Amino acid sequence: MKIGLLLLPLLALVSLGARAFAGDLTKVYPATLDFADGQAPREWTCGPDDVWELKSFHFDHLGQLDLTLGKTTVVFGVAEKNVVWAALFPEKPAKLRSQVGGDGEQVTSVWMRFHPAHLGELFPAKTVAKNGPEEQIAWARRMCAWKISSGWQANNLPVIPRKGSIVLDCETVEGPRRYFVADKEQGKLELVAAFEKRPLPALVALDESAAVRAFDAVWEAFDKEYAKFGSLPDVDWKKEGELWRKRAEKARTTFAAAVAIDGLTAKLRDLHVWVRCGDEFLQGYSRPRPLNASYEAVRKAFPELANTRHNVQWGKTEDGVGYVLVDGLNDKELAATIDDVLEKLGGCFGLVVDLRFNGGGDELLARDVAARFVDSRRTYSTNRYRNGPRHDQLGDVLARDFEPRGPWRFESPVVCLQGQKTFSSAESMALMFAQCPQVTTMGDRTGGSSANPRRLELAGGIQVNLPRWIDMDPEGRAIENVGVAPDVEVKAAGADFTPTKDPVLDAALALLRKQEPAERKPGKR
Repeated sequence: MKIGLLLLPLLALVSLGARAFAGDLTKVYPATLDFADGQAPREWTCGPDDVWELKSFHFDHLGQLDLTLGKTTVVFGVAEKNVVWAALFPEKPAKLRSQVGGDGEQVTSVWMRFHPAHLGELFPAKTVAKNGPEEQIAWARRMCAWKISSGWQANNLPVIPRKGSIVLDCETVEGPRRYFVADKEQGKLELVAAFEKRPLPALVALDESAAVRAFDAVWEAFDKEYAKFGSLPDVDWKKEGELWRKRAEKARTTFAAAVAIDGLTAKLRDLHVWVRCGDEFLQGYSRPRPLNASYEAVRKAFPELANTRHNVQWGKTEDGVGYVLVDGLNDKELAATIDDVLEKLGGCFGLVVDLRFNGGGDELLARDVAARFVDSRRTYSTNRYRNGPRHDQLGDVLARDFEPRGPWRFESPVVCLQGQKTFSSAESMALMFAQCPQVTTMGDRTGGSSANPRRLELAGGIQVNLPRWIDMDPEGRAIENVGVAPDVEVKAAGADFTPTKDPVLDAALALLRKQEPAERKPGKR
């Protein structure tokens, strides 16, 4: 059974009240970011102080589009104190007036994208009442997850729109999604028909007992199997379970149940913990992990960069430095592809292996790649699992090894590039390269999250990812939240990476070229 979108939170909780009041939102969120070609995507946050109650909301575009909402809750996504998106939830549906489509339809929620400088005119101080109920955050995150890919984004993170461009993306009682793009500077209005049949998924009913059973199953599974409680002394798992179970008891849809589960598991601050409800993905905890790379600059340095379509791109410079970009660990042809690429780069006197774009995948595939560089069997990581009912009961330390593979190994100097987007199994891969005697790791620390998870399948199509181990380097240092440090740190901010400049790649090439010409030998010997 499916029910329509609800205008107010399904979790009938009492708001914690006003936390910080400022009618003039421009004083809370100063507009310091601007549009720029090739700009980096913005990591955003959304906390209790970013939820506001509005007395009203009004948007008019040259008489062609008019929407007036009564009492409304607005939630802001914020990057560096700038508003990068807004989600509006009116107390009652409001009639849409439009000359380009959707006229007369009843709007139930609105997703907005605009330049941060437009905040004050869109949300005047006289319309802002106070902070709103923080449980609305989950519903704003839901909207963001579903709609962020529709425009002004890169890698599903927002970029700053041009001034004058405003997106008004409306859900309606009647069903169609109405996606308007208003251009204030050119006086244009467009209704993008491509999104009409892609509204937020309808909420699916779930009875209270099923919601509670699903919640209890998650709490118990983590209580028995999650190994990282020891690094979370501030988390009272029993107390959190009691708190969020009350919310699960109020859930009447699968998504509301998933929100309660996500609220519980978010307390673990683990990037590998996530909740999925049907086609919708929830992750209550996140932290910024900036990319320390410029793909455009890589292509400039290697104009004939070849994409094998098997998680590998490769090229070489005129003076004999090879480049291998391993952008994932999910293609079963990866090992064979690396073998082929190394044959083509065997004559190079130095090699750059780039893991900065690699979000992980299959660790066994990572071993297949790194095995072409290691000189002997070596331990690259260690790990521990839970081994008892107490949160601090852990099993023995287990070693993970790799060993040489193939007819030859690349013996000339190698620089392995890494950063905070190097994540999960790719972090293990960075540790593998760190064990190879001819390799120097360079860049930034890795993302700092590993899982070896088990998937929990629950009622209503809810899935939960349960990480099961503590992952450590060969010396037993846990990588969770701290990552793996490089041999050579290259300090560079986001603005240092441009379409023509990649400081990390430049440092790697400079290091390899320090070899005297007489000392330069081919990697294949």
